Amino acid sequence: MPCWDKECEALNRSFIRAPVGTESDRAASSLLSRLGQKKQERWEETVNSIDFSHSSCKAWRTINKLTGRSGPSFHQCPVSANFIVSQLVKNGPHRTGGRESTRLVNKELSDLCKIPAPEGHSTSEPLRPEELSAALRRLKPGKSQVLDSIFPEFIHHARSALKFWFCNFHNSCMRQLKIPNIWREAFTVAIPKPEKLLGYPKSYRPISLLCDPFNIVDRFIYARINPIIDPLLPQEQAGFRHGRSTIDQVTLLTQDIDDNVSAEKKAGAVFVDLTAAYDSVWHRGLTCKLLQLLPDRHMFYTIREMVGNINFTLTTGNGTRSRLRRLKNGVPQGSVLAPLLFNI
Repeated sequence: MPCWDKECEALNRSFIRAPVGTESDRAASSLLSRLGQKKQERWEETVNSIDFSHSSCKAWRTINKLTGRSGPSFHQCPVSANFIVSQLVKNGPHRTGGRESTRLVNKELSDLCKIPAPEGHSTSEPLRPEELSAALRRLKPGKSQVLDSIFPEFIHHARSALKFWFCNFHNSCMRQLKIPNIWREAFTVAIPKPEKLLGYPKSYRPISLLCDPFNIVDRFIYARINPIIDPLLPQEQAGFRHGRSTIDQVTLLTQDIDDNVSAEKKAGAVFVDLTAAYDSVWHRGLTCKLLQLLPDRHMFYTIREMVGNINFTLTTGNGTRSRLRRLKNGVPQGSVLAPLLFNI
C-alpha cells in the first residue's frame, strides 16, 4: 500500500488486537491519521520535485499522473510515410517576395562574404577534452541507436584513448569543412499532433533522430556560439532561450493590459501561429544572418555544412518507412542547434 511504513504497521497490529469499541475506534483513527499524514508528505515531495529546468518530459509525466491524464496513445497511422514526406517537402520551399527580393538578398550575401572577418573572435578552435566531457554529460542515455548503430552508452563509457581520437576526428572535420555522410542522414519519426485528424499529412510532427556523434558536435558548437548570439536577440524573444519561457510573455501581456486599463486606453494583441516553422527556415536568409552575427567565418562555414543538405527517411506508427528524401530548407527537429538557428 502506498505510504505504508513501520509506524502504520504497528498501528494496524494495535487495531487488530484492540477489543471492539472505543479502543478499536481510537486505533483506527490513529492509523488513518498516520496514513493521511504520509500521503500529504508524499504529495508535497512530488510537487516540489517538479522541475522544468532539467527535463520537461519528466515534469509533464509527473503532472499527468497527478491530474489523472493518460500519456500519449499510439494509433495506427492511416497515412503512408511517403505521403507525409511529400507534405514536408512542400513545406520546405521558402516563399520570397519575388525576384527583386531574392536578388537583394543574394547581393547582400555576396557583399557580406567579401568583408574580411575581424580578428580575435575565434570560436572554431580545436575541440578540447573538457568540452567533449561537458557535451557527453548532457547526452541523454537510454536512447536507441540510429543509422550508425552507436548507443549513447558506448561513448559515455569509452576509454580516454577513444575520446582523444574523437576530438582529433572532429577537429579534422572542422579544418576540412567536411562531415561524414551518415551524419547528414536523419531517422525521422512522425508523431501525431494532439487533437488533429490522423488522416491528413499535416497532422503529424516530424522528430529527427540524429547520430550521437553528430549530437555531440551539435552541443559543442551550441556552447560556443550561444553566448555570442543570445545577447543579440531581441529582448521580447522568450521562446527557445535559456531561463526564458512563455511565462515571461504572459507576464508582459498581462502587465501591458493592466497598464492600458489604468490609463483608460485600449489594449490589442496579435497571436500568430507559424505552420511548419522549423521545416520552412530559409537557408539563404539564415546564411545571411549568420554572417552578420558570427565574427568567426570558419565556424559559419562549419554550421552551413552541418545544416545544409540533410537527407532523411520517415517512419510512421505502423513501422512503414519512406524513401530517402532531401530538404533544401529547414532545420532538423531534434538538433540542439535548431532552436537557436530558428530564433536567428
